[in-house]
Amino acid sequence: METSLFAAVLKAYWKSAVAILLAATLVWWIEGLRWDADVSKLKATHTAELKKISDQAVIDLTNQKKRTEAAQTALSALDAKHTKELADEQAKNDRLRADVAAGTRRVRIAAANLATCELVGNTTTGTGGVGDAAQVELSGAGGRAVLDLRASAIKDDKVIQYLQAYISKIVEKN
Repeated sequence: METSLFAAVLKAYWKSAVAILLAATLVWWIEGLRWDADVSKLKATHTAELKKISDQAVIDLTNQKKRTEAAQTALSALDAKHTKELADEQAKNDRLRADVAAGTRRVRIAAANLATCELVGNTTTGTGGVGDAAQVELSGAGGRAVLDLRASAIKDDKVIQYLQAYISKIVEKN
């Protein structure tokens, strides 16, 4: 009986049932189109935002590359300058060392009273000056040792100057 009741209701209301089924299908299809339109709009917005971020990243990277290249150029010039100064001073010291070794020059050190920071004069009276100071003449080996110390001091001074200039450039860039 149940099947006959269902068949009777279906026979009486089949047009309404088909209309409801068609209406539900139409609503589902329309909602699907709306959903697809919303998703497409969100994808387009998301893509535009990603492009904007990507373009800004390219600009930032380009600017950073230019700043890095400028800093490298400045530091390279600084390095070249200080390397040349150091090489010049080492060449000068090598010439002095060669002259001392050849005997054409001698290393003399003026004696000084370290407590008063005054040159120690000869026993002769008169106005004092560097020419009146007592001098100690070093042997060839002693002269070379003094020149080695001079070369080391010059090198250390140039390295310190280079590092100070390098730090100044880095701080200046920031």
